Amino acid sequence: MKRTRQLTPLGIKIKMALVQKNMTSKELAQRIGRSEATISEVLCGRNRKEETRKQILKELGMEDMA
Repeated sequence: MKRTRQLTPLGIKIKMALVQKNMTSKELAQRIGRSEATISEVLCGRNRKEETRKQILKELGMEDMA
């Protein structure tokens, strides 16, 4: 059975932005120079580093949420 993680409210907004931009989390990770695992950790709240979050939001055009 696959284990799923609960997304944070910010994680949900990031996921929605990825869908709207037709971008995968892997592509996002490559664009900001992070690992796909790091993106996943941000989405579910396990990684709360401000710098990583800012990079993600900037890349997705969501700077106003920083």
